[in-house]
Amino acid sequence: MKKTYLILLFFVVSLVQLHAQKTSSFYVDAGGGFSSFQDVKYSNVRYNGFGSVFGLGYQKENEKTIWGVNLQAIITTEKAATHDQKVSTYNSMLQAKYLHRIKENLFVGATWDVLDLYTKKFDGLGNNSGYDVTGSTLWASGIYDYKKLRFGVDLGLVSYFKESTGFAFSAPQNVLENGNFDYQNDKINSPFAFKYYELRTIPRHFQVRTSIRYQLSNRFSVAYKWHLRKFSEVKNYPVTYGTHSLSIRYNIFKRTK
Repeated sequence: MKKTYLILLFFVVSLVQLHAQKTSSFYVDAGGGFSSFQDVKYSNVRYNGFGSVFGLGYQKENEKTIWGVNLQAIITTEKAATHDQKVSTYNSMLQAKYLHRIKENLFVGATWDVLDLYTKKFDGLGNNSGYDVTGSTLWASGIYDYKKLRFGVDLGLVSYFKESTGFAFSAPQNVLENGNFDYQNDKINSPFAFKYYELRTIPRHFQVRTSIRYQLSNRFSVAYKWHLRKFSEVKNYPVTYGTHSLSIRYNIFKRTK
């Protein structure tokens, strides 16, 4: 009888320890990506190109929550089918996320892109060669685990951002002062001139991200990610851009206790 109680006690303690496990990891990501860009208010031409993706972050998980912070960047060189000029594209993001388990293997919560910098440099356009979109976005997030696979989806809820004047020098209406445009106003193209930021939600601003990650081992995993963003300063003339990426993650340290 005593032996039975000892076995039962051991089982209960083991079960509690299993469910109390916490996993912390610090990781780096590296891989390749494909990006696409079109701004219909300037041209119907679409730019496409390949490049590299990088990232690093910290993540902590237990049986109830997943939270973490990370920095990621994608750098590509795009070209149009109609001409040979190249476009250098840089997109870097500082992110934080928190998700709570609502049922077995399913977590829901939010991701905050604290800072999202999207920059393009067009060859051969002189002073008007630059274009950028700077801002911050709050996402509704979900994660589902199945064996060694982790599926993720994010839907942009609200974005606070600013679009620059662009290579055709078309400016958003909110930069007009008393109906006039001040060409000497340096804040118009400053990414941190919050005076000209706008708050937008669906459907005027649409963003979605998906990911699939496969755990190869305790240290390594591989992931495919897709991101689409679409918004309109001028009705029916949207800016649309997106990325596909394939990357490998290496856990510099991964601790379970």
